Amino acid sequence: MSEGWRLRWRGRELEVQVDADFPFSAARIYLVGYTRAQAQPHVEKGGKLCLGAKPVQGDAVRTVRTALAEAFQLLTENETKQHDDDFREDFGAYWLTWINGANLGVQVLPGSGGARKTTLARTVRTDGQAFVFANKVDAGRFWTNLTGAPPLRLKTTAVISIDPLPAPDRYPDSAGDLWTLVQSRSEGGADLLAQLMANDPMEAFVILAGTALSGREHYGAVRIHRPLDASGQPVKRRAMREGIESAEKPAKALFERFLIERLATNRLDASSTRLPQGVQQEMSAAKVVIVGCGALGSSVARLLAQAGVEHLRLVDPENLGWENIRRHELGARVVGHGKAQALASTIRADLPMIGFVQDHRMTFATFAREHPDALKQADLVVSCTGDWVADASVEHALTQPGNKASAVYGWMEAHALAAHAVLIRTSGPRLSDGFDEHGEFRLPAVTGGRPPPPECGGASTPFGAIELSNAQALVARLAVDALRGIEIKSGWRSWLSDAAAFREADATIASGWVASRGQPGEMGGFFSSNWTFL
Repeated sequence: MSEGWRLRWRGRELEVQVDADFPFSAARIYLVGYTRAQAQPHVEKGGKLCLGAKPVQGDAVRTVRTALAEAFQLLTENETKQHDDDFREDFGAYWLTWINGANLGVQVLPGSGGARKTTLARTVRTDGQAFVFANKVDAGRFWTNLTGAPPLRLKTTAVISIDPLPAPDRYPDSAGDLWTLVQSRSEGGADLLAQLMANDPMEAFVILAGTALSGREHYGAVRIHRPLDASGQPVKRRAMREGIESAEKPAKALFERFLIERLATNRLDASSTRLPQGVQQEMSAAKVVIVGCGALGSSVARLLAQAGVEHLRLVDPENLGWENIRRHELGARVVGHGKAQALASTIRADLPMIGFVQDHRMTFATFAREHPDALKQADLVVSCTGDWVADASVEHALTQPGNKASAVYGWMEAHALAAHAVLIRTSGPRLSDGFDEHGEFRLPAVTGGRPPPPECGGASTPFGAIELSNAQALVARLAVDALRGIEIKSGWRSWLSDAAAFREADATIASGWVASRGQPGEMGGFFSSNWTFL
């Protein structure tokens, strides 16, 4: 900020600050002399008020007036405690504002009990990050996925459920403050702090966990470490314990001799999805088989993993070729390698918190024969082969006794001008209803069009990544809706490209499609219906 003004309002001193772009940038309002002991909702460290006021372009007076009006309203509402619940609702954001350990961040992957469970966890420590997991298995899987090798050492960490979550003025500044907070707002938390002291650690981590009124879970990490002696080294064990045994509560007395830092804390799975907590757990528990790891299937597999599916099997017998790298999730580094294997390795490395990703370099028919138990356990099979014979093998296998999985079939028509995704449940219509005995689709949307390049499969391809993206989203969304139970019956979703794309490919909308589904507009669009061809 480059300039500003101070003013007084209801006994408070406020500062208006503007930068060099003003009045084409917003004015910021600060409470002068603001401290954590005076914490108010929607006021950041340093006294900056969290305002939504935007600049009135080119009008300096109105820009400042708008910001001040919003500031006065917020401060008035804070006087009547209208926003006090926000300290708990947005605990994670306030905790980040008031951290005092700037050189270390903590990433938490909650266990099954979430923020309501007080327990011992395991932490993998690096120079700049600490990764906290519910148990050794999760920690080992994450680190192996990320680095290719298991962790050499795991730190024991206390995850302590706090109720209610504290406001900023109660955030601990000392080990004694932390002990008092844990003892007053948790069940059994002080016992875990005592356990951390059993081995006189050089450092340890405590995760304060809690649930907001809306059910949102929050985590705040504290690093506990020995103070330094005159030589700049951590105080020795004997010095730390001197006189401890005569204390009324030795574990508490020892704990209070440590220093603490409040650390920036985030959830490893925070950006996986916007889905509600219960739905996220359903997605995490689902077992999904992806058949075909080409341009469409590879992206669908990654999208499902990013959305929170924790158990994936990838089935594809082929290697990646140079012709695919502009539209495939994988690139030139794995050309010549098996698609399924390379994709599984990439997903594990890029999303190391994922639970299970297994590759199978084989056709689906072979997979069904050689891994019948895996198929019986599957909740959903997503087939993106674009090949009628391969899809028919999926449908045949899923009709066999003991197999309960539903299936989503995805494919594209010529030049990716149209894409289709069909959900087939265990009862009702079959995918084969929509195809003739030669495997020709009964209701194509595209007719005509330039023939694919004669060298297709070599350097040229009949569609690219941008055209493909709509099909990827179409299939992945239907798969997620099937897993969530939003789509409980068999159904058919289609996407058609815009008229300009059809003209560019010398193609038109098929007359049968128009008669059945209607003429799409100039921008194409989305269609949804039952899967029926009676």
